[in-house]
Amino acid sequence: MNNQDFKKRQVVIADDDDDSREMLSFLLHEEGWDVIEAKDGKEAVEKVVKYQPHLLILDNRMPEITGVEVYKHLQTKGINLAIVLATAYGYPEDLVLSLGISHWVTKPYDILKLLDTIESAYANLFYAEVEIFRSV
Repeated sequence: MNNQDFKKRQVVIADDDDDSREMLSFLLHEEGWDVIEAKDGKEAVEKVVKYQPHLLILDNRMPEITGVEVYKHLQTKGINLAIVLATAYGYPEDLVLSLGISHWVTKPYDILKLLDTIESAYANLFYAEVEIFRSV
């Protein structure tokens, strides 16, 4: 495999809060991710379709299209990527379980837990792709 065959780990960060989005962008860039920012749910869908990232960090409460609506839209389109749902409101366990989302974090972020959740979501995507490849 040459360097052109390797796609750097890519993430879309969808959050309408500029400070939160910029902090995550800086943090993940430092962790070696290629970062793409989206300021709302509509832009998140557009960028996921355009760039086909490995990971989407998705704020739940955004204007126009909520994080849950983005997630459902991507599911109906058959787009497979790791998703981490972020929320500042209450306890999202029931919501994420009802949707089938395995990875979520609460705001304000605990940075170590956030990084661990991101790596876990990415690893699960990688292992799922390996299993699909083995079954072909």
